[in-house]
Amino acid sequence: MRKLTVLLAVVLVLMLGFGGWFYLGGTLRGEAAVQSARAADYPEAFGSVRALLEGGAAPQVLDGGGLSEDPSPYTLMDINVTLTNRGLFPAEWLHISAVGAPGDIAVYAITGEGSDVAPRDSATVNLKLVTTADVDAPRQIVIQYYVHGMKREITVG
Repeated sequence: MRKLTVLLAVVLVLMLGFGGWFYLGGTLRGEAAVQSARAADYPEAFGSVRALLEGGAAPQVLDGGGLSEDPSPYTLMDINVTLTNRGLFPAEWLHISAVGAPGDIAVYAITGEGSDVAPRDSATVNLKLVTTADVDAPRQIVIQYYVHGMKREITVG
């Protein structure tokens, strides 16, 4: 009976170790870097953003109001998020969304949506945001991904 108890204890420890290894082996870490520019300094880019929003082609609209023709109150933000996968399993099917600050209007471009981050590798995703808020206002980028079919999520920002 004692041998059976020891055997079952070893099996339990192995199962718990494997479960922890699986859980920790597929976690992403993220770090954001932000660049911003006044929309008035880039009138052609601002015109493209306006056309994109008016056409309903923006990936994410944060505030339902449209953009005026005057670019002076707006700022264009470029947010690069570096994702690091230190684990042993790939992070697959990235879904990226922003939780904006008051005054954020829309995410007008996303790069990296649907891509994967290989084990022991890193990748960069990018969001472009138009806002009337302060560029230092707190914002969050939510990244959902899958590891062996299990949905996981990290928040950067």
